[in-house]
Amino acid sequence: MRWRAGALTGKCLDVLAREGAVATFFLLDRHLDADTAPIVARMFDEGHAVALHSHTRRLMVLSPAKFAQTLQAAADRIERFTGHRPCRAFRPHGGWRSGQMYAGLALIDHTLIGWGWWLWDWDWFRAPAPERLVRRFAGRVSGGDIIVMHDGHHEDPRADRRYAVDATLRLIPLLRDQGFAFGTICSGP
Repeated sequence: MRWRAGALTGKCLDVLAREGAVATFFLLDRHLDADTAPIVARMFDEGHAVALHSHTRRLMVLSPAKFAQTLQAAADRIERFTGHRPCRAFRPHGGWRSGQMYAGLALIDHTLIGWGWWLWDWDWFRAPAPERLVRRFAGRVSGGDIIVMHDGHHEDPRADRRYAVDATLRLIPLLRDQGFAFGTICSGP
């Protein structure tokens, strides 16, 4: 089944709204267009943070100035489409980073953001399953950790990632029962 752009993100936002939780969405600006702009605007409007994400490791080899310029152009594009500027955070593709990236981030006062150990939704050698992800996350998470759930794919924004919605729906109440609260990594530009 092929999903329309933003369909799963909308469902993730519905779950977060129903549960009264906020999150940070790391956005690949190349997937932003007239069809997806309303869902990104909804993220901002509902109190979530929106930050920058890359779709390629090639950014690792850019000069610091070119890397900073690339991120600023992405932030400008998001602002043009939504009326909101993303916060000053960046997540590199697959977590791959370089010294040039850190130097470029310093030029524009941005922070590189990763995730907690084994708290991403990639499941080695098998399709991600909500029950396995929830079990793994709930057993590993500690205060201040970042859990990564993908609602799209760097090559295909319409990839079927229903597991992310299902896992989020199960995970929020479970983590709340364990005493955890939810927040964003940044509050604004």
